[in-house]
Amino acid sequence: MSDDRAGAWRRTGRRLRRAPLVVLHVLAGIGVAALLRPGRNGLVSCRPLAIWSRMLCWMLGARIVAEGRPQAGAVLFVANHVSWLDIFCIAAICPTHFLAKREVADWPLFGWLSRRAGTAFIRRGGENGAGEASEQLTWRLRNGGRMLVFPEGTSTAGETVRRFHPRLFQAAIHARCPVQAIALRYPWRDGVHPDIPFVGEATLLPHLWRLLGERRIVAELRFCAPLPTAGQTRDGLAQRTRSQILDAFAASAPEQTAVCVQNHRPHRTAI
Repeated sequence: MSDDRAGAWRRTGRRLRRAPLVVLHVLAGIGVAALLRPGRNGLVSCRPLAIWSRMLCWMLGARIVAEGRPQAGAVLFVANHVSWLDIFCIAAICPTHFLAKREVADWPLFGWLSRRAGTAFIRRGGENGAGEASEQLTWRLRNGGRMLVFPEGTSTAGETVRRFHPRLFQAAIHARCPVQAIALRYPWRDGVHPDIPFVGEATLLPHLWRLLGERRIVAELRFCAPLPTAGQTRDGLAQRTRSQILDAFAASAPEQTAVCVQNHRPHRTAI
């Protein structure tokens, strides 16, 4: 049997083992999500999403390497965007709510779960979609919430970081809370794992099916130094956080793929 054929059989075996687990996990998530209610601050706890995300990453064979620590308390996290998997890799070690494009709310099951878990949505193409989203973010941050946005506005192949749109950074300025950048990459032999990027005409379920066949996925997260927002402009914050992420990429050689099993607490790992 050729190596290609043997590899195909192994991928099929992984999918057949993992797919039922993911289906059961989604059903369990539906049950938990149906019970979620806002707390005294009007926000849904992000802890259930963190626990659910850890389990999903385990089922997908994803191992997370984290460097640095998430800022405590109310904070606006910003990260580069490669795939829908980003959300669960980040949430697994950094409990937070997310801002997602409005289309995500219509995804089968995952959209409903996102809404119940407290995800905020941005309406693109409207006259004031970013303004409405900024108001949502400001209210959540002022009430002690933790929010993550992807300022590129779209996912990429992971080989570069696009310009960060500055408008959503205004929410952190209004809420007087820090901004922390997260550099995210999926290392592979020649750079970025080729099957991870969720770009172009990709759709969720076929992409998930492809990832279920992977033996192992490595996600590297680097939490950059938090930036205070007092006296800052949204354009300045957008530029500085993007520069932090680019610097983090430059400090990580493509061939570095050391893996640590996530212990569910933010930690620093030598890479």
